[in-house]
Amino acid sequence: MPYTVEITTLAAQVDGEERPARLYQLPDPFSTLAEAKEAAVTHIAGLGLDPACVLYNVFDREGFTVASSAEQMAGSG
Repeated sequence: MPYTVEITTLAAQVDGEERPARLYQLPDPFSTLAEAKEAAVTHIAGLGLDPACVLYNVFDREGFTVASSAEQMAGSG
C-alpha cells in the first residue's frame, strides 16, 4: 500500500529571518509505513529548524492519517 508524507512547518525565526508556515508533501510515495516515517524524520532533520516546530503526517492511499509526529509529541509532554 502506498503511503504519502505531509510536512507542516510552523512560522519560525531562522538566522534572524522570519520564515512563514508551510504545508507540503514529500514528492515520492513510500511502500511501507516504516519507510514513510523514516523519510519524514530524515527530511525534518535536514530542514535546519527545531524539530518541535515541524509536524509530519503519514497518509494511506485512501487519505487516512495512519501516523503523525503529533502523537509522539503528545506522549513526550
